Amino acid sequence: MTKLAEGALIDTFRRGNREAFTELFESNQRRVFRLALHVLHHEEAANDVVQEVFIRAYEELPEWRGEARFSTWLYRTTLNVCFERIRSEDRQRRIRDRQAQEVPHHAPESNAIAGEALRAIERAVKRLPRQQRMIFILKQYDELRFNDIARKLEITEGGAKASYHKALMALRGMLRQWAPGAAMAASA
Repeated sequence: MTKLAEGALIDTFRRGNREAFTELFESNQRRVFRLALHVLHHEEAANDVVQEVFIRAYEELPEWRGEARFSTWLYRTTLNVCFERIRSEDRQRRIRDRQAQEVPHHAPESNAIAGEALRAIERAVKRLPRQQRMIFILKQYDELRFNDIARKLEITEGGAKASYHKALMALRGMLRQWAPGAAMAASA
């Protein structure tokens, strides 16, 4: 598709014609999928990347400045989403490895309790309000600094710190049953 045709479809989409986005999607979907598959070597992951890339495109096109070709933007965004996915999987793997090292392998009872505690933490994190959950995940799992989180979420650094603190307090309250003495001491 030519730059002129891309531009015309983007303008049509920005004026409210959602079918123009469908045409942009259909003309670029295979290319995005092939690139994601080449980077990730996994078909299901590549399909997930295609979805993420086009969700981002749909959200960002209303503000599109047209400084680069849409296909160029798609290429760069596809690579970014793939790399984000790889980094996230690496972090999760490191966290699982660390947790596996912390839990003695010879005590099945301890393993069961640790697994139960991890599931409780996952459930509690999912119950946090959206922004608190995102900030908690970015800080704890992605190991980002508050200024990076603030920039990524387009909020102030102080706002990121406050939301993180609120998330910790909420989690502490939800998880009291796992360490009642520790939770009471921390809230005192």
